Amino acid sequence: MTSPESFPQADVVQELPRDTEQPAPTPAVSDPLERMNILIVDDRPENLLALEAILEPLGENVVRANSGEEALRELLQRDFAVILLDVQMPGINGLETAQLIKARERSRSIPILFLTAINKEDSYVFKAYEVGAVDYLFKPFDPEILRSKVAVFVDLSRKQLQIQKQEERIRRSEKRELELQHRTTLLETEARSAEELATVNDELQRRQFELERAITARSRFYASMSHELRTPINAVLGYSTLMLDGIYGPLNEKQKEGLERTHRAAKHLLELVNDVLDLSKIEAGKIDLAMQPVQFPNLVDDLFVTVAPFAAQNKTQLNLSMEGEPVSVVSDPRRVRQVLLNLVSNAIKFGSGKPVSVVCRATAEGGIEIDVCDSGVGIAEADRTRIFDEFVQLGQSQQPGTGLGLPISRRLVELLGGKLELESEVGKGSCFRVNLPPGLSVGAESSEPLFAESAGAPAS
Repeated sequence: MTSPESFPQADVVQELPRDTEQPAPTPAVSDPLERMNILIVDDRPENLLALEAILEPLGENVVRANSGEEALRELLQRDFAVILLDVQMPGINGLETAQLIKARERSRSIPILFLTAINKEDSYVFKAYEVGAVDYLFKPFDPEILRSKVAVFVDLSRKQLQIQKQEERIRRSEKRELELQHRTTLLETEARSAEELATVNDELQRRQFELERAITARSRFYASMSHELRTPINAVLGYSTLMLDGIYGPLNEKQKEGLERTHRAAKHLLELVNDVLDLSKIEAGKIDLAMQPVQFPNLVDDLFVTVAPFAAQNKTQLNLSMEGEPVSVVSDPRRVRQVLLNLVSNAIKFGSGKPVSVVCRATAEGGIEIDVCDSGVGIAEADRTRIFDEFVQLGQSQQPGTGLGLPISRRLVELLGGKLELESEVGKGSCFRVNLPPGLSVGAESSEPLFAESAGAPAS
């Protein structure tokens, strides 16, 4: 049986405390002569004693309850074949108690016999049958009649339990038969598919090898093309700069505007080429890390000097704060700077001209945590994972970019033994958090970063 649910709240009754609710045991029905539970409810002890004496010849288990509340608690702990319920009781009266019993799925089918010496009006009788009573007896009543009525309901309950037991046996038998059929089918299927499975495994291994080879070839192609493209792009940037500076003579407004567009396009293309080159190095495992002490917030302070013109162009105020004392960690300052430059530039770009704040704080392990936060449009929850994928730019973005800055930043942070996480709320802004360990070293024969022993962390 399912675990007991709590009784619903009646309009006229306060909800009972549920701390006494216990899982009800599944009734054992293997013995047809098993004693059934009979619940008698009355606020007068002498009435309970009299009812026990009347029902004693039945040989069943009679359970007392001195109030409606106690009756409900008993029903949460066990099942009953029949309930004898006094109508007039303090607190929850018999009618209200019956209403709660019938409102609960597990106790809805228990027959209720009302007993009363006071409430003999037709309205009470009608109300009793309305809430689900099977009989309404007036005191004093004939003990033999009462005992006979109870015996009928007990016998019905016992037969129901026997039927349930028989159904359970049938279900177990059917289940065993189904399990046997299923096991036989599985064995036959396994015997037929062993060779097919081996073929599929071989095909998967072949495809995996081809995929790895294709990824390696792609990385080599990216690196080669990036190097080949840098030379003409740098030439375009150089000559356009010279022309804009008037080295080759004065320019009219249209010529100047065209050269500025060319310069911006070439600069954007160079950024894309550099990002692709970095990505190919990371994927090939050939990224170089130069480990040395990195001071915070000094590194961020120097970074602000670099992005100050871009911030002024976007009318964005930059704020830097350090919680606690300055922190020094062992990492690659160039790569850390590259990550933070990307995050701060994005915050300026997408911050809608509102202030951008960078907060540094020491971690409990001795590392550093840097929050880069803006007050822009924010990032929808569905895009917070996708934004770290390669070449992904959100549809609403009107800002130029390569779509590689965040993927490269996350991979660089992971190479440095840290984490890059995002918290964002649409309409309120975004906060990117960089967490770096206290120390990192690179093995002599490998480019894979290892946690330094001085940092007190195991090798990754």
